[in-house]
Amino acid sequence: MNQAPDPQARYERHFLQPHGQGGLAHPTHAATASDPACGDELSLELAVDAGVIEDARFRVRGCSGAIAVGSALATLLPGRPARLDALRREDLEAELGALPSSKRHVLRLGLRVLEAALQGSSSMT
Repeated sequence: MNQAPDPQARYERHFLQPHGQGGLAHPTHAATASDPACGDELSLELAVDAGVIEDARFRVRGCSGAIAVGSALATLLPGRPARLDALRREDLEAELGALPSSKRHVLRLGLRVLEAALQGSSSMT
């Protein structure tokens, strides 16, 4: 019988072995968002082609939660439409598993940086 990975293990995997950390050679969209309350800063680069996110990479200066949410974005975004409604808070929560309550602020940070990148606030062409 296959069991879903332990929720705490999913969070730890994203924090300890982040997926998609670094930059893209030729991003089509990029943005940086910060949380002034805690000082976390998350940058997101996307490669979008024909309205679909082909690749996503992140850079972060912040807590373990910010690292984990950057990794979750890089995991979840490829293959999704390049639209604001393509990724919900619930998607991030499910991917991260047992996100400690003290780190839940990073969900908002992740969605803000994605929105900024897709809206072209700091868009690169």
